[in-house]
Amino acid sequence: MLKRFEAEIRSLEEWRQLRSDWPLLFNDETAAAIAREVARSGLVDPIEGFVDPSQITIGSDNYRETITALGTNSRQRAVILLFQQLTKNAGTSMQVYASEAISPLAKRMSSYLDFYTGSEYLPSSDERELHPDVLHQDIMDMSFENDQFDIYLSCDVLEHVPDITQAVREAFRILKPGGIFLGTVPFAPGRQENVVRATLEEGAVVHHMEAQYHGNPTKPDEGSLVFQVPGWGFFDQCKEIGFSDAYMQLMLSSRHGITSKSAAFIMTFVAIK
Repeated sequence: MLKRFEAEIRSLEEWRQLRSDWPLLFNDETAAAIAREVARSGLVDPIEGFVDPSQITIGSDNYRETITALGTNSRQRAVILLFQQLTKNAGTSMQVYASEAISPLAKRMSSYLDFYTGSEYLPSSDERELHPDVLHQDIMDMSFENDQFDIYLSCDVLEHVPDITQAVREAFRILKPGGIFLGTVPFAPGRQENVVRATLEEGAVVHHMEAQYHGNPTKPDEGSLVFQVPGWGFFDQCKEIGFSDAYMQLMLSSRHGITSKSAAFIMTFVAIK
């Protein structure tokens, strides 16, 4: 059984080479074997340490979202672990912004970090009244100062904004020199261009594909519309905006219960200012 794998991928060409060199990563049995191992032996949470199998839920074979322990899933543990690796465990004292405030991940990170600022998108007065203690931010036009944060965490949020490029510009603006923008986003690894599912034109949503919605903790009955799914051009955009490096970090770990179906790793984007 493949127990651990990490790689940095920066282009469609490198992705195609990975598929050729590592077919085991794209075999569904690889992730299934890790899930069975976690169910039998437990996992190591990046913050709390060992978690007994009795405290782990594997709700389906959508392992990215359903190997859940201490309130966080496989995807979220990958983000926490990569955060620790990139900050060399000094991240608890850094200024961290995240575009989520009420999710299980946000609650864990706010307890773990000394300086955590989380927000949700609450554009209407009614929404802000429902969440009076939650900071509202539009990640395409944030209220923060330039060079304010060391780390910006964005977990499955970018696909829900009409203009991903503008959201990346804002990420660059609010990060200090050397700061890191990292997180997860649904990704189209076989494409250079973004998959454009919807656009916002003169204030109206125009659908180019069947409407797709993802869960939103502030609107659990509605969810959030998916506008775009990035391809490898996303990393070119990051560099054009000014980031010195940008890549997709691939991570598989049976020890930490980090895996996903189809491609057996979690994909986490990284952009360094």
